[in-house]
Amino acid sequence: MKVDLEHLGSGELLFTTEQSGVYVPATKVATRVETEISGLVARVSVQQSFRNDSDAWVEAVYVFPLPEDAAVDQLKMVIGERVIVGEVQPRQQARQTYEKARGEGQRASLVEQQRPNMFTTSVANIAPGETVVVEIGYSEVLDYRGGVFSWRFPLAITPRYTPGTPLPQQSDGQGFAPDTDQVPDASRITPHYAEGTQHPVTLRVRLNAGFPLNKIESRYHEVQPAREGDAYLIELETTTAHDFELVWNPGVARVPAAAAFTEEVAGEHYALVMLMPPTLDPPRERPARELIFIIDTSGSMEGTSMEQAKQALKLALERLTPRDRFNVVEFDNEARAFFDRSAAADRATVLMAKRLVDGLVADGGTEMAKAIQLALKEPPPAGYLRQVVFITDGSVGNEAYLFGLIEKLLRGANLFTVGIGSAPNSYFMRKAAEFGHGSYTYIGDVAEVADKMQELFAMLEHPVLTGIRMVLPGGSEVYPALVPNLYLGEPVVVSIRLPTLNSVVAIHGESNGHTWARSLNLADAPRGRIALVWARAKVESLKDAMIRGGDAEKLEQEITRVALAHHLITDYTSLVAVDRTPARPSGEALQTDEVPLQVPEGQKVPPQILKRPVVTVRGAFAAAETSGYPTTATAAPLRMLTGALALLLAAYLLRLRRRGLV
Repeated sequence: MKVDLEHLGSGELLFTTEQSGVYVPATKVATRVETEISGLVARVSVQQSFRNDSDAWVEAVYVFPLPEDAAVDQLKMVIGERVIVGEVQPRQQARQTYEKARGEGQRASLVEQQRPNMFTTSVANIAPGETVVVEIGYSEVLDYRGGVFSWRFPLAITPRYTPGTPLPQQSDGQGFAPDTDQVPDASRITPHYAEGTQHPVTLRVRLNAGFPLNKIESRYHEVQPAREGDAYLIELETTTAHDFELVWNPGVARVPAAAAFTEEVAGEHYALVMLMPPTLDPPRERPARELIFIIDTSGSMEGTSMEQAKQALKLALERLTPRDRFNVVEFDNEARAFFDRSAAADRATVLMAKRLVDGLVADGGTEMAKAIQLALKEPPPAGYLRQVVFITDGSVGNEAYLFGLIEKLLRGANLFTVGIGSAPNSYFMRKAAEFGHGSYTYIGDVAEVADKMQELFAMLEHPVLTGIRMVLPGGSEVYPALVPNLYLGEPVVVSIRLPTLNSVVAIHGESNGHTWARSLNLADAPRGRIALVWARAKVESLKDAMIRGGDAEKLEQEITRVALAHHLITDYTSLVAVDRTPARPSGEALQTDEVPLQVPEGQKVPPQILKRPVVTVRGAFAAAETSGYPTTATAAPLRMLTGALALLLAAYLLRLRRRGLV
């Protein structure tokens, strides 16, 4: 329905119409997250409620984040008392199924993967005044490091920078960026934002760790865990402004050295195994190291992210010893190094570098490739171990290209990523560290910079666990097929398909001249939802092979086969649900409403990615927050204000052009 400002309640987000002073309410989205954590796996249900308060039939399109390792296998569409269960189809087929239903006036929903941590929900033919609920289900493996378990649910998306030349054909998405030769799907991974909007989120977590806990806390939200039998219950009301993370740790005597869960599905046997290698003391004399620090100073880092990044980098510089060499590369549209080549980490040079860090300013684009090429253009000095620390929010859309570049240029070095801000691109951060044979650290608040960097220093300074090999029954299929190098406090986590669960899994490795071994009998392991985790790990392994130059056509066919067999969303498969009963009358038009995202906490976004014009009403008779100004007694003040605004806009556009955003 169309409304004017004098007859509107508070808390509304509106968009203008062709009629002056009349506005249309935006489609509202509310999210409820139900999570069951048992052992090493979380089962999560995400319910998205789309409410249409307008007087038109609406198609809602909503881009949202999920964990990068989520095995998404379930879709339900709820309309009143009716529940329609979705099915997985090849991506193009699912899109055709949805568009046919949309055109015929049937209610339909489609969930597509744009990146492993970014998805799009489309809901067609929502009637005026109607609410449609889309429920998505997924499984994922918990994170475990240094004796601490964690479960992270992403709530916000940092705007992506999409390099390259715009393609001549029309972009097929609704995002703020056109498709480019480097990011051909840029228009589907760059949703608009709206200042003043808040999407409410209800989180409910039931945690059954299987052992007594010393501590349960959320690093970025206030929670009060309550006991519920042997489990703990955590409930929270929040918004999509900052990612949620729950952490818990057992008592020292309860820290698991090994754990396994199994499942049998359709005659196939699956196991998820976690083995904790022993902690080895660092060598008495550390090898000479060359540390290359790469820091993101692009526009997306403006605000608290830049503060966190600079503080983290200065702590890292303070940790250098006179035996080390180092350099710092900062980048936005271009990449610049503090020194022509790595410098000795003497007191005066480190102090000068810290002063240069203090002067860094966030502005411009996110040309990561230039920074990686500059940092790694020369091999390390003879006798030095090179370690690269990459501090960024990961707000890029050309992830696959960057992964290949990292693997090509590292030449035996190790790359460690430090994710910064309220909503870093964790898919990029984790995979970049994996391709760089390093590890990923997430810093979501200034208050935890010191502790998180201390964890990273421990990884950099302790011996690496290498040569990890597995002994499995014949006919087993394990992922990751090659277990990566491990750092202090990191476990071996693998998912396996086996001929029988009456098996023993053994893992061996080497570190600093020592050998170690762990084994685990699967016969008595507890049950869990493991088949999905295995299938998701296989899909990821196949995608990695594609990035490394494998046969793309054959790999896509195999990914599609695995996804269809396990009902998974991937780059090549989607989930679609259709209510076959026609709803929208044939004479009624359908308008598409791209639901704008909430601006992530502590971030500033440029105006060209805001969904405009927007009116946010805070009270029944509050003034509109628009780009215009209220009319006064004469037009002169308005013209003066308009002229000033035009000058400011011109200056801002010039700044954006220099940053490569327009």
